Amino acid sequence: MKTAKIALLSGVALLSFGSAAQAQDASEVSEAGIADIVVTAQKRGENLQRMPVAISAFTSEQLDLQGISETKDLSAIAPNVAVLGGTTNATASVVTIRGIPTSSDESMGYDSPIGIYVDGVYLARSAASSFEVADIERVEVLRGPQGTLFGRNTTGGAVNFVTKRPTEDFNLSLRAGIGNFDQRVLRGVINTGTIAGIARSSLSYLYKSRDGVVDNLLQPDRLDPGAASTHSLRWALSIDLADNVTLANAFDWARIKSVSAFQQLVGVGNGNVSDFPATMTIGGNVFPKVQPANVLGYLQSATSGEAECGSPLSQMSRTWRSRVCNNSSRPSVDKVWGNMTRLEANLDTVTLRSTTAIRWWRNTLLSNDLDGLGTVRGPAFTQDSLLNGMPIAVLNQISGLTPEARAALAAAAVPTTTQDLFEITDKRRHHQFSQELEVVSRSGGAFEWVLGGFFFKEKGREYNPQHYAYVLDTDAIFSEASFGALAPELRAGNPARFRAMAVPSALGYTASTRSYAIYGQGTWRPGGPGGRIGVTLGLRHSWDSKTLAVFQNGIAPFEPEDLARNRGTKKFRALTGNLSIDFRATDDINLYARVARGYRSGGFDARQDTSQLALAPFNSEKIWSYEVGAKAKLGNRVRINSAFFYNIYSDQFVTVPVPVGEGQSFGSIVVNAGKTRYYGFEVDGKALIADGFELDGAFGYVKADPVTYLAGDIAHQPHNVASVIKLNYAPKVTASAGASYRYDLGGSQLLFRLGYAYTSSFYMFGNPLTAPFSQATKGDARGLLDGQIRLDRINLGGGELSVTLWAKNLTNRHYASRAVDFGQLGFSTVSFGDPRTFGLTLDGKF
Repeated sequence: MKTAKIALLSGVALLSFGSAAQAQDASEVSEAGIADIVVTAQKRGENLQRMPVAISAFTSEQLDLQGISETKDLSAIAPNVAVLGGTTNATASVVTIRGIPTSSDESMGYDSPIGIYVDGVYLARSAASSFEVADIERVEVLRGPQGTLFGRNTTGGAVNFVTKRPTEDFNLSLRAGIGNFDQRVLRGVINTGTIAGIARSSLSYLYKSRDGVVDNLLQPDRLDPGAASTHSLRWALSIDLADNVTLANAFDWARIKSVSAFQQLVGVGNGNVSDFPATMTIGGNVFPKVQPANVLGYLQSATSGEAECGSPLSQMSRTWRSRVCNNSSRPSVDKVWGNMTRLEANLDTVTLRSTTAIRWWRNTLLSNDLDGLGTVRGPAFTQDSLLNGMPIAVLNQISGLTPEARAALAAAAVPTTTQDLFEITDKRRHHQFSQELEVVSRSGGAFEWVLGGFFFKEKGREYNPQHYAYVLDTDAIFSEASFGALAPELRAGNPARFRAMAVPSALGYTASTRSYAIYGQGTWRPGGPGGRIGVTLGLRHSWDSKTLAVFQNGIAPFEPEDLARNRGTKKFRALTGNLSIDFRATDDINLYARVARGYRSGGFDARQDTSQLALAPFNSEKIWSYEVGAKAKLGNRVRINSAFFYNIYSDQFVTVPVPVGEGQSFGSIVVNAGKTRYYGFEVDGKALIADGFELDGAFGYVKADPVTYLAGDIAHQPHNVASVIKLNYAPKVTASAGASYRYDLGGSQLLFRLGYAYTSSFYMFGNPLTAPFSQATKGDARGLLDGQIRLDRINLGGGELSVTLWAKNLTNRHYASRAVDFGQLGFSTVSFGDPRTFGLTLDGKF
């Protein structure tokens, strides 16, 4: 069945000849056919079809029409690209390219293997990588390692948002929109035109808000899950300092107040060894498995703290719920701002470019319970109440108790607690500085090259308090070893077997990074700029230094004598690069082969338990990528690009459980113990079927094959368990198909578009040894249908008006998109993607 579905989707993509990723605006599709796309992903303006690298480009009209304005909107419209939103804040994203995902762990000890850039400026933190920029010109998505020009942490690929430059003429554009869930949009962009013959400036502002998409019975609509409000501002200035020297400056600021998607309770531990066995045999070796607490037993005897919510167990479901209970649903507030200054001198033979950028991010999560319930009222565990409510006949058999004490204990009630299963707050702070210098040769010669140097530094801090209920099976306390022959009677008379212990905890740390790099890349065409054969070689050497200092990882801050073992500094270095050969078989067909090496910088696991082992660094990951591809235009009315790739990813980060004391209690440590082969193919393109009628589509398939993945057996000996590992956030299939039709109304235009995007199912926690709920937390396969109808270019005398009716997820598909496996705590949750949304926007241009 899976094979049939893959074949069907592949056929749809091929018949569609295309990709939404390759869609052009109206000016790019003329009577002559599909125009070329010029991108700047390799530091100079180049025809996308002639670049020997897999890249998709989205133009401003395509982005605007499909409502794409930030990273998390990009899912499935480029082949082998999937994007998920954050768990607790609106600016986070998990980007997967060719099966290699951004880590779902947003702590600052990890770097993402997917590079996110705005105007070529690197955004270091995945938790602050998705925010709306009000005036986007183009988005470029590069697939595969980009270890030369984009550098470290691009083992999967890179995404570059390119913003619009100020125009030479005065113009003003305004937008107003409404939609369901009380959506509201206001946007304005003003270009001053040329000032004093040398300067140009633009100012843009965006306001966007909506209520939540499910009804939280315990909060007003403005605090329902999915509610958000955004204020975004961007100011750009360009000054001609001389005929060939330009100074450009861009400042952006955004404030996003959001309520995270609801985490719906989907699975709980039940104490059944057939459902949650204590061990697993792999290759003849026996491995311990993380055992979830028996939360089911506790919830069966517990009640809800809020009458309108029903019983705790009635709130558990893998089916999407439109009415939910979340008593701690308070907003997350993200503030993101930055400034980029670029000085560029176009000399006779080279272009000199300096880019200086600084960025800040502040995140405050006021509170959120991630357990999918309101508060839970149930028996509480305390040491001095363990015998409360025991039958007097049992208590009479315990020596050392006076008759008065026995009577008092028999009459005493078991204490209760009313609390969340899991609740957090968080404060994160981050700032970064980068400086890049480039020397770029003039285009058009037989040899084109670029040289550069890069410096980057960052500092961050996080303080993440957590409060959770740890469910204890008190029958385990009444063991024969402790109570002898009386143990069975104590267990039989136990008035509350499962009791919750309130546990406060917090993670707090500071992190810093310094990085330096030098790089160079050149392309030689022996036959001159029009030669058929080209050879491109690029090399980059990077040096990184990281420091992490954890000041709390548990109930209380570390004592001064413990701080040293919770602080670490580590230096990393790597040589990366690429070699490609391209052959222009004709003016419209380009064939290429490429080999590239990339690396993801090592770091520290801020959550590592240091009771047995001091804070230990993990080293860098490495990848070798091999790719062949073809780019073709057929009759100037069809564009189709394809690529086959094979990647070997080694020294991958693996979280290995580390026993802490006796029994099944685990800490963890991250080590370089993984190796994976990735292979697959992708195709995307576009076809102009008839005047005004276009088809576009994309198809990507990737197979992730773990080769090595180490884990410790019951004797603490490491063995390879790759045969049972499913890689996280790695869908095998992504596909999209779309059709659009433009009808000329004599000056104005009527545009219809229907688009479909598919992502196959995927694991979010794929190690069965450490994730007891790996099946319950799988991401659902989803096919999402979007549509737009736009009446464009309505003459207003001094301007133009456009009216757009749009809808996303037209079939109202409900699908699990993010999850949390709480492991030993004994439960798991999933959050669902947005239901059907629709709205109307008015745009005016003057």
